Amino acid sequence: MKKIVVLSMPAYGHLLPMLGPIAELVRRGNEVVAYSSPEFETLIRATGAGFVAYPRALDAMDFAQTLKTGNLIAAFEKLLGATPILADFVLQRLPGERPDVVVFDSSAFWGYIAVRKLRLPNVSDSPIFAFELMRNLVSWRELWGHTRNFVPRMFRLAVLVSRLFRFGIGNLPHATPMVPLRGERTIMLTSRELHPKTNLVNDPSFVFSGASIDARTRPDPFDFARLDGRPLILISMGTVQFLNDRFFRLCMDTFADYPAQFLLAAGPGSDVNRFGPVPDNFIVQQTFPQMPVLERAALFITHCGLGSVHETLWNGVPFVAVPQHFEQLRNALAAERHGAGIILDDECFGRRIEGPQLRATVDKVLADPAYRQNAVRIGETLKSAGGYRKVADVIESMAR
Repeated sequence: MKKIVVLSMPAYGHLLPMLGPIAELVRRGNEVVAYSSPEFETLIRATGAGFVAYPRALDAMDFAQTLKTGNLIAAFEKLLGATPILADFVLQRLPGERPDVVVFDSSAFWGYIAVRKLRLPNVSDSPIFAFELMRNLVSWRELWGHTRNFVPRMFRLAVLVSRLFRFGIGNLPHATPMVPLRGERTIMLTSRELHPKTNLVNDPSFVFSGASIDARTRPDPFDFARLDGRPLILISMGTVQFLNDRFFRLCMDTFADYPAQFLLAAGPGSDVNRFGPVPDNFIVQQTFPQMPVLERAALFITHCGLGSVHETLWNGVPFVAVPQHFEQLRNALAAERHGAGIILDDECFGRRIEGPQLRATVDKVLADPAYRQNAVRIGETLKSAGGYRKVADVIESMAR
């Protein structure tokens, strides 16, 4: 039996892909302890793992509020601001845990610092793509947007970085790009075929696991008897961008008379009554069990967080992408180049999507079976790479 500590990122899109590996490691007889913010305790304990709550420095709603405008620099600032508190906490606790291996999220700077400072065997898990700025740049407008967001925060970011020097400059990340943070092994929770082309992942320490999906770890309730047999369309802006009520209302106005049934995920912890009366062909809940729903779905209207991209392709379901910022647009482009869906990128560029445009795009994807066929084809690469069992294999292989 191995003692495995998981230092997660307190965000749904980062934790959910690791629930399957955690549960698998527990089933194999390992002792697993996962660190995260308190709102994730129930999900983590359901895997059989132990749970340790981070001190109050960062939580899922922090990211939802920060990323509401798609400002990735602001999210990076929030990460840096929380790192000293979380690093001190982890450094104090890890020696007592006596782990055989530590798994840290590829955005968890505190995890990287801790394993370097304590010289512990480690694995990084990355639920995001590795990104080469110039090779994977969506447009010059993206570069301008990052620059515009960075300049006003430049002094503040420099101060936050300087506060990390006390952990030892040699224990701070130095690779370019900084994220994903690399471990002795860096597990890319996607397939090589889906990942955007980049030389970054040619390093032999990078391992592609395919999509790390275990539907048993997703407990969201739904009464499937409410489905009436019409084509099923899921609408979700994920667990971070769900505050885009304007888009949700546009969907209800546009598809109120559409010959399909719509499930609209209003967002975890949000008020599902905030929309007032909804069309008869809509069911609105905070969340849905996304994997079982997608097994039945004809189409997914999605923001294209990478977890949602994986789940729709896994189920061979075509998509209409409405990315809210450029990282999500990159995710969407990775799937669109395989012919699995269509992107409406207006909101990334500050424009509004109009109802007729959205409806025509949905019509087009539903009418052409090639979109579903292509989703099935690229989805097979996410399954064949090994999934959560391969992630567990790599973690066990790195334990001392």
